[in-house]
Amino acid sequence: MASLKIHIPKHTKGNNPLMYVTAVHTSQGSDITCDAKINPFRIGEQAYDVSFHKENFKAMKELNCKNVICETISCKIKDLMLKAEYDVNVSTRIWNGTFAASTFQMLQLSPSAQIDTDDSDIFVDGENNLSIPVTIIKPDAKAEVPIGVVIGSILAGLLLLIALVAALWKLGFFKRKYEKMAKDAEDMDEATELTKETE
Repeated sequence: MASLKIHIPKHTKGNNPLMYVTAVHTSQGSDITCDAKINPFRIGEQAYDVSFHKENFKAMKELNCKNVICETISCKIKDLMLKAEYDVNVSTRIWNGTFAASTFQMLQLSPSAQIDTDDSDIFVDGENNLSIPVTIIKPDAKAEVPIGVVIGSILAGLLLLIALVAALWKLGFFKRKYEKMAKDAEDMDEATELTKETE
């Protein structure tokens, strides 16, 4: 016999709903029983009102059972057979309103599953914990640029400008322009004096 526990993020700390279990399906012909609250609000059968509160998730990268309230689905797998595969498919609804009302740019919603066996002759190959992350992106959210990046960019731009001006000055770019302007001014003065003398 083995036990499977599936942890579904249910509510945030601010009591906003996250995931809602709508169905649990197991592989046919297997002796798997699951204890789950499936569609307790009977959504789709009757009207259900839900409200969402604004929350700030900018400091979080992941919503999992360590930082939100989770619901646990317990399944018992009886009569395990050697090299057999067993499937448990949990269908959920993600409450879009929670993420529409909240502040974040990118976030992972991570349900997880854990399998344990009572039989010492049977062991689980690989890890017995599995995380199933769902990435949620809010495209209209603006990313905050750290102040250090802004100050660094301004200083780098000013240093680049100073280096460019110094290189041009070293090559005589400004001197040639100044000499040409001074010569043009002298020519203009001479022309003005000649026109005064002829009059």
